[in-house]
Amino acid sequence: IERALRIIKMYEDAGVGKERVLIKLAATWEGILAAEILEKQGIQCNLTLIFSVVQAIACAQRGPRPNPRLAKAKNGRTEGVEPEDDEGVVAVKSMYDYYKCHDHDTICMPASWRPSRGKGFELDEIRALAGVDRMTIPAPLLEKLVASEEPLERCLAVESAKATGVEVVGGGMMDEKEFRYRLNMDGCGTDK
Repeated sequence: IERALRIIKMYEDAGVGKERVLIKLAATWEGILAAEILEKQGIQCNLTLIFSVVQAIACAQRGPRPNPRLAKAKNGRTEGVEPEDDEGVVAVKSMYDYYKCHDHDTICMPASWRPSRGKGFELDEIRALAGVDRMTIPAPLLEKLVASEEPLERCLAVESAKATGVEVVGGGMMDEKEFRYRLNMDGCGTDK
């Protein structure tokens, strides 16, 4: 928290308002709580290193913007999986559904793409998550997307997410004990 406040002050001293700065923190329990405190002071935060749905839910419950890492959620998977069955895609869809179903004012922004079907299918996950709030897509994949003749169809939408009726986790505000338990029970969150 002190470091973030020092960074914000450095920018403000240089004439850049805090609304133009985004503090990036790891989505550990401690990072999520730090981001919650900073956000209450008007400092925007981005939580990264999100490998599991429980991390993303805890972020949404406490306010910061989560940035799920698709590739990291897929460690240990074998190639040849259809995009809609890919562990990373399934995890991000679950996160998105939870946010929208429970009206969390947060952004689901997946990043770190790896093709589930291997070389030549680099756009699979991007296509499977079309409609998510935002994506961090590297330039080479943007170029492939622009060059592609395949139509890009929306796969995620607020209306369908709300229709899932996904259950509230932790009574709407997980505590540390539940967070750590759920994270430890999630292979994507712990098997790195």
